[in-house]
Amino acid sequence: MSVTPNRYLRGCIDVFLFILCLALVILQFGLLDFYYLTVLKDNIWYTWIGADSLVIVILIWLLVIVVRNNQQHMEDACSADAKVKYTWIGWFLYSIVLAGKVAVCFRLFHTQLPPTKTDSHDKILDDHLFRLGLSLSAPIFILLLESHHYTTVSSNRQLYLIYLMTTITFDLIDTICFLDLLWQSFKNNWDLPFWLDITILLLSCVNLILPAFTLIRLRFGRRLPRFALVSEKIWSLIYVLMVNAPYLGIRIYLYVLLEITTHGKHYDASILMIKNVAMIYLAVRDVWTRLQYWRHKKNISGSRGELTAPGATNDDDN
Repeated sequence: MSVTPNRYLRGCIDVFLFILCLALVILQFGLLDFYYLTVLKDNIWYTWIGADSLVIVILIWLLVIVVRNNQQHMEDACSADAKVKYTWIGWFLYSIVLAGKVAVCFRLFHTQLPPTKTDSHDKILDDHLFRLGLSLSAPIFILLLESHHYTTVSSNRQLYLIYLMTTITFDLIDTICFLDLLWQSFKNNWDLPFWLDITILLLSCVNLILPAFTLIRLRFGRRLPRFALVSEKIWSLIYVLMVNAPYLGIRIYLYVLLEITTHGKHYDASILMIKNVAMIYLAVRDVWTRLQYWRHKKNISGSRGELTAPGATNDDDN
């Protein structure tokens, strides 16, 4: 959340946002656990509750540290940004458990979730509700980040935070829609190769965890550590390509496989393919713009001995 004049009020807002985040985590994990206990009917799946409890305890512990750190920073240096040190840890642990539940579900019982003709549309614990539960990851990410960061309203980092929340929210929704390909395969009898099923599942699980690595950039404030010598624009491009390029490639492959080379099969090309193309283009354009800026800066430095162009300095030069 952006800075609030009264630091105690700001602390209350952070806690309130975290309570909302925690409520969604409990709702999501509880719903997925209920699927396991209802469909598989085995007491061993109560172990998921232990993993859920560990995540919740760690999230609460991290919030206590974050609130204390932000309060101290607001008191000592209210005009500067505080580093977002621990958000990536919280998301990483949360997403590991979530990805584990998704992976086990799709290897054991995902074919039992879609309603059959005998259900007469009365089935509650179906694949749609499962996807709806997974979609809570998007507001969870937003609320977790909002409750963890202290950034002044005039900071350039506000733009990065908005970009991060927007991009990752769309990517999480895209991941859930991409995961739905496995249910479509079952419902429409696509008979996809085993390697393709595993690839779809693996990409979906990895991309649930991947936002943790984008949050690491905030851990180091304005500057990345020395080992990260590549510009943050390049890191953004790598992230976009890791999410959107495989999704786009597999969707195109499915269209060619099911609509062109195979008779009797049908696949409606996802409109999210346009999103994948757009995100890749925007990321490449961002890097290209940065390269042109560096070239312009180098030319000015070479001709004058130093950079004198007004407004040429930029926090992103690393």
